[in-house]
Amino acid sequence: MKAKSSPPPKPIVTYPALVGKILAQQREARGIKQGDLATALGLSQSSYSRLESGDSVLNLSQLRNVAARLGLQPTLILKWADQYEAQLRQQGVEIVSEKQDNSAAIVIGLGLLAALLMGSR
Repeated sequence: MKAKSSPPPKPIVTYPALVGKILAQQREARGIKQGDLATALGLSQSSYSRLESGDSVLNLSQLRNVAARLGLQPTLILKWADQYEAQLRQQGVEIVSEKQDNSAAIVIGLGLLAALLMGSR
């Protein structure tokens, strides 16, 4: 008797991870090291890393300061996030506000997000 296989989980990306990946992409495009940006913002490198990965949520002040260090407007970062969100949704990715317990779905979603960001370079 064949075992039923369950369908793969629906890909998930958190909105903080989406914004964080955009910040990481912009930082890397400018040749800025994560630790240097963290220091300029008064954060430890590990704290800033959690912001870029979406494990911690940026507050408005942090978004404003990171954007300024990158030479961007915070509204532009959020506009890009909204554009990527729309593209990801078209690919069947669910965008959620908070991290969920479904690790497989998050990994799939982040992979799709990484592919999308790489394609925009």
